[in-house]
Amino acid sequence: MASGLLKDQKFIKIQKLNSIDNGRKKKSIIINDGDFDAVSDGSFVDLNDEKIEKIKIIEDNIESISSGVNVKIPANSLSAAASNNSTVFNANSEYIERHIKIIDGRARSRYKRNTKEAISYFGDVSFQTRPSILDGSINNPYQEKFSGPIFEKISFSDKNSDVLVASNFGGFYVLAWMSVAFSCFKMLIEYYNTHDHSFKDSEILHFMTTDLFTVAAVDLMMYSNLWFIFAIQWLCKMNILKWKPVGRMITAIFESCFVIFYIILTENILGLHWVAKIFLFLHSLVLLMKMHSFAFYNGYLWNIKSELSFSTRALKKYYNSENKEVIETLNRSKDFCTSELNAISDTVAFPENINVKNFFMYTMFPTLVYQVEYPRTERIRWRYVLEKACAIFGTIFLMMLLAQTYMYPVAMRAIAVKHTQWQGYVHRAKQWAELLIDLVPSFITMYILNFYLIWDAILNCIAELTCFGDRYFYGDWWNCVDWGDFSRIWNIPVHKFLLRHVYHSSISFLNLSKSQATLMTFFISSVVHELAMYVIFKKLRCYLFILQMTQLPLVTISKTKYFRDRTIINNVFFWLGICTGPSIMCTLYLTF
Repeated sequence: MASGLLKDQKFIKIQKLNSIDNGRKKKSIIINDGDFDAVSDGSFVDLNDEKIEKIKIIEDNIESISSGVNVKIPANSLSAAASNNSTVFNANSEYIERHIKIIDGRARSRYKRNTKEAISYFGDVSFQTRPSILDGSINNPYQEKFSGPIFEKISFSDKNSDVLVASNFGGFYVLAWMSVAFSCFKMLIEYYNTHDHSFKDSEILHFMTTDLFTVAAVDLMMYSNLWFIFAIQWLCKMNILKWKPVGRMITAIFESCFVIFYIILTENILGLHWVAKIFLFLHSLVLLMKMHSFAFYNGYLWNIKSELSFSTRALKKYYNSENKEVIETLNRSKDFCTSELNAISDTVAFPENINVKNFFMYTMFPTLVYQVEYPRTERIRWRYVLEKACAIFGTIFLMMLLAQTYMYPVAMRAIAVKHTQWQGYVHRAKQWAELLIDLVPSFITMYILNFYLIWDAILNCIAELTCFGDRYFYGDWWNCVDWGDFSRIWNIPVHKFLLRHVYHSSISFLNLSKSQATLMTFFISSVVHELAMYVIFKKLRCYLFILQMTQLPLVTISKTKYFRDRTIINNVFFWLGICTGPSIMCTLYLTF
């Protein structure tokens, strides 16, 4: 009875996918970090060629799986799987050859080599209940535990005196912000006195307060587009639509048009200023990543659910078959799919997670990677929310004042230099260097303030309001000794998205090695950053693209024997890049 099953291409895919060792050379199975065993969209790849007819199991009329994973099936594997049915495969040799051509070079195993340990789709990123680094080191001790000096209260004659006592620097934290406040107040008074006792001439204030309702309306429209992606998944849940190929195709087309449409809308139709355009562009990228992760996470589960249904029904039909390899393959498939579906949640079964409440909360959470459940806190600390709200508006005000006082005048000088008569590269380079020196101090301060505003103040405030438990939005990037570490920990939400939906996906879909996938991830990230510069400056010069791609050779240099153990020197070079990079980029775009 198993001979019919062995002819079915869907079973062949399952058999290969669940084989413990298929005899191939693994190019890129990421075990420790978790292998995103899928293509860039997070779903299995359909093996069907339009010219190949779908073979069904005649004995049982079992419904074919709607999708599968690209797998490479060597001839020896096929013959071994059909040791008792060689005539079947000989009769279908032409079909098998065509089938192998389609899937050649795209094999991915679900198990570690030579073991029965499965590699789960959900092992690449994780969420835990934890505070952010700044809150854990400063804010919480100051807010909840600050009680004055502590060292004088410790008895070092105690038997536990060898325990390292953590110092509380809450007082310096207060002093730092008081110093910033006094400096800010001084700049504010000076600007007021030198501009006829008025702030109406502030260009930055004009940018920040112009077209607010238009920006809000466009932003709301972008958010509403997220629900189109939810509608596609809901239609799949209602069996009105199939994820593959229709749902996936519609989603891919919609995502491709999403960002481009809003760039054209803000620039060519609405004619918004650069502050509004860059805000809407960056937020559109955030929403794009959210909708992509939701769509293709669930798309993967649709494929798993279909395979589980196929394997379960096939097992019932061929349970007493003498071909033990068929039974073993189906059992492994069933066990893997069951474990994947159980891994998504302890309380919610797929596809019950596709509902309005679950999706709405996901859109509110400060994360770009979808999963059914996240760690949650028990309550909202309103005093903490007030602290972060004050930090948000205070930091924005400080950044506006800094930009108006120190950065805008230099930017205007740079634009004037660009329009002066050309006197050669040497003269222009001298002017550029003078502008760079004037711009570096303010850009360093602006960079730090921008980091604090987004990754600590805004994301922590949103997390507290939504009771989102994982506050690991950034690592201690200031201690980095190479740019590879910096790219991973300075923006954890984006890093998690790139890890799952770009890095691991390029390994699976494009059959890249780990180093090639790293290059691909850097390339895509650099292209998106360069697109942001196009939105701001209305020109495509690739300066930022080149600066970002130079991080790769710098990472290689930092790992050589001359620099590997010189962490302080590497950290100095890192900070040199942080301090000069943004200023170099800005002056290049403004003067050349």
